[in-house]
Amino acid sequence: MPSAVSTKAQKPKTSKEMAPKADRATKGMQARERIISVAEAIFNKQGFDGTSMRDIAAAAEMQPASMYYHFESKEELLWAVWEKGGIELRNRVNAAIEAETGPWQRMETACVAHVTGLLDWRRANQVLFVMPPWHYPESIKARVIALRHGYEQIFVSLIDDLPLRTGIDRRYLRLTLIGALSWSLFWFKKERDTPAAIAKQILSMLREGIEGTK
Repeated sequence: MPSAVSTKAQKPKTSKEMAPKADRATKGMQARERIISVAEAIFNKQGFDGTSMRDIAAAAEMQPASMYYHFESKEELLWAVWEKGGIELRNRVNAAIEAETGPWQRMETACVAHVTGLLDWRRANQVLFVMPPWHYPESIKARVIALRHGYEQIFVSLIDDLPLRTGIDRRYLRLTLIGALSWSLFWFKKERDTPAAIAKQILSMLREGIEGTK
């Protein structure tokens, strides 16, 4: 005997259920990127301790619960902000030096790109070089240190290629150079200097020395 065929009406699929998985993934990535962008702006304005996940959710026009779908904690969101800034700065420097061949020209170009990247006033780029590691949240400290270390490898390679006089400690040169370039964040005046002029002057003083004759 033929089996009975169910005549129960099928529930129509919602547009969300019918959307291709790729589209849903794209929307998810867009939401994540919006959260990171909003969080960066609010962290800059209010500080990490002065900002709540609810603050960020309100600014991003999202439900607070949706925030935790993308980031399990405020520290993880902070890491996403810092990681984005660090990667952008690394890409900026790598792109700048790609077309250069001479070791000193490559170094100068990297220095200009570094200072220009820091002085665009995006704290996500700056924090890696002005905040001491002991101020990093413990849960993300190792990742932040690794991010900075990876970025500094660009300068390690550039300095390794420089023709320097015997006895120069290349590690100290790197630390001195990056420190001097990064400290311009505290004294830069756009009506007085340009990022390129700052970078070139600092590198020139280190390269040529400052001792003169009277």
